[in-house]
Amino acid sequence: MKKDQHDQDANKIILFPGLKERLYEKGIAHMEKHDFEKAIDLLSQAKEMDSQNPDISTALVVALYENNELKESRGLAEELLHEGIGDYYEILDIYLMILIQLNEHEHVVATIEALFEEREVPAEKEEHFHTLLGLSEKVMQGGSEEEERQATVHIPFANAGNLEEQTIFLGSLADKNIHPYLDSLIHMLADDQTHPFLQTIVLNVLRENKIEKKVKVCKLELRNDFIPAALPPLDEMPALALILSELTDQLDDHNPVLLEQLKVIIERHAFIMYPFELNHMDPSIWALAYRKMGYEMYGEEWDDKKMATIYDVDPLDIQHASAFLDYLEQISSPII
Repeated sequence: MKKDQHDQDANKIILFPGLKERLYEKGIAHMEKHDFEKAIDLLSQAKEMDSQNPDISTALVVALYENNELKESRGLAEELLHEGIGDYYEILDIYLMILIQLNEHEHVVATIEALFEEREVPAEKEEHFHTLLGLSEKVMQGGSEEEERQATVHIPFANAGNLEEQTIFLGSLADKNIHPYLDSLIHMLADDQTHPFLQTIVLNVLRENKIEKKVKVCKLELRNDFIPAALPPLDEMPALALILSELTDQLDDHNPVLLEQLKVIIERHAFIMYPFELNHMDPSIWALAYRKMGYEMYGEEWDDKKMATIYDVDPLDIQHASAFLDYLEQISSPII
């Protein structure tokens, strides 16, 4: 055999049957676990094998976006839109969210206006794109910093509309001068009709901007005044740490899998409640209530009286705590 022929054979890559599909499936599985770096690695390998596969390419765009690799995600989304790979409007939705996260609102406006001018927007998508257009136009409003400080800009759709769109708009304020929006943001905190998920985002925006003005927060039938700049981050809230510690003591040795699943739920509930906490009962009661939720999720037996005896608490307290956790779960599970 000639040397050049031998080199060519040595450089050939043998692809096992179904490898591409396996890489895609494993990539999706890692996305579901929020392990986006591993998902990107697997999906990138799958894309190298089939660059025209719409499912693989779309999943890779989403994984890059979720891993905050916004420029890479944007580049791939533009490539797919240009080449017509995948569902055009699904890719376009992701692309617009990337632009919003990059604070490229001028590009958002230009893209959506071009769609309307070309009359290429399906009827069922018109309201959605009009909303995103309005959001980006609002963000672009202003002028000099002094004019922005003196202006008051109304937050669009503060108490109505699509929750995803409201979240996108509020998230876009993170690194901007928020003073034009300050009155509207403070009003959202005091209005118990505002979704508590949005109120937490607003509070974090105010906290990160070191707002020292006292604000009233009304959510989940709870009311109190807070200074955003003085609030600790969510993961440093004291009651949250106590409940997680107590639950770890109860489950770490004999059911670590359930413990990890319940930690996710607890953190989701804490986000909805912030800056309020589950602090009017002993942390062990809340830990037992979360255990009860976990047992019921898996259809396992649970006895309030038996567990209350073991941990020397009142079984009625477990029942009351469980009822409140069910209430939080109904609010938070479709959101986060």
